[in-house]
Amino acid sequence: MKFRQIPNWTPGYLNVCPRHVDIRVRCEACGREKDFDRDAIPGRFHHSLITEIEERLKCECGEKKAKLLFGSLSAN
Repeated sequence: MKFRQIPNWTPGYLNVCPRHVDIRVRCEACGREKDFDRDAIPGRFHHSLITEIEERLKCECGEKKAKLLFGSLSAN
């Protein structure tokens, strides 16, 4: 499956991001990407700004330089 990002788009707050929109997280330091599970974060962050969530995410490389990407998964 290939992730197709919606260019230059962010919902602002996580709770207003439509459920049909897939979310990936990318580390700006090392380039690692993985799926972001919005249901796995603590409830107090469900109404947070995207930037507030990004600054709390820590990559396996040890950096806190996450960027949430919004889009959809497609077969090709």
